[in-house]
Amino acid sequence: MHSSILGFTRKYGGNRITRDAYREIQKLTPAALRQPGYALFIATVHTEDGSRLAGLSLVAEYGERAGIVIVHPLYRGRHLGTRLLQAQRLQMGRLSCRVALDNPSSLKMCFNAGLAARKMVEGPTGKPTLILEEGTLSTHGAEAAPTT
Repeated sequence: MHSSILGFTRKYGGNRITRDAYREIQKLTPAALRQPGYALFIATVHTEDGSRLAGLSLVAEYGERAGIVIVHPLYRGRHLGTRLLQAQRLQMGRLSCRVALDNPSSLKMCFNAGLAARKMVEGPTGKPTLILEEGTLSTHGAEAAPTT
């Protein structure tokens, strides 16, 4: 299965997967997946030829070390990536994602999964990148609007 995941990542990652994130997939082991904050979710479709990989989501250290979502082009636009991220959030209880600003489809997926932008940083490739986390925004320091 590991070689299938690597091939799927190379073929459908769209050159959006950083070298560091790809290395996380390369060194993925069953022991690593048993650690808190690590999870791999796989979405498959059943065809007449058997099961086929339709998408995957890998999170390492709750997404702070790596967060990867890849969906096969035939299944994009069907909220598969959103459902994978939502499942990750439910299982782990918290999730953080880093998405470059020039990747609107991934940003939309994260927002649809209930994540909200917390801050902007320079990403590993030098691009402006949003850090997205749980969707409940803090109102610390905000004044309540007057009611009538």
